[in-house]
Amino acid sequence: MAHIKRREFKKTKIEIIPMIDTMFFLLVFFILASLNVIDMKGAQVKLPSSTNQDRQVQAKITLTIRENGDMVVNKTEVVHKVEELPDYLVQQLQGQVDANNLPLTPENAVVVINADRKAHYSVVRNCIDAARRVKFRKFSIATDPKFGNG
Repeated sequence: MAHIKRREFKKTKIEIIPMIDTMFFLLVFFILASLNVIDMKGAQVKLPSSTNQDRQVQAKITLTIRENGDMVVNKTEVVHKVEELPDYLVQQLQGQVDANNLPLTPENAVVVINADRKAHYSVVRNCIDAARRVKFRKFSIATDPKFGNG
């Protein structure tokens, strides 16, 4: 009678070290790949530009500040001095209502500032201060949407 040798089965082991190496490699790969997605330009900035696409739905007054410092309120009223600005802003609210059919007041209206890229910051700042003197509290700086790396 021939004896058939029984084959010895080795207990299989899962090697964890190569699996850790693979996971670490994938982690590093995705971190490095995501760094290329983020725009990492230190001090070189061009204002105004934005990738934020949120739109304001609230009642608003548009204040456009030209390069020469002239201010246009809601595309009609041209203001040459910052001291005249509060009167024009309050005048634009008369007869307007918000989304809830309540009369617009400086407290619930948004002043959207469209400042020219070359307008002086001091003019923009003075306009915001002038609007705050008549109780405007909500401001939004309009920017050009920036898509991609452009």
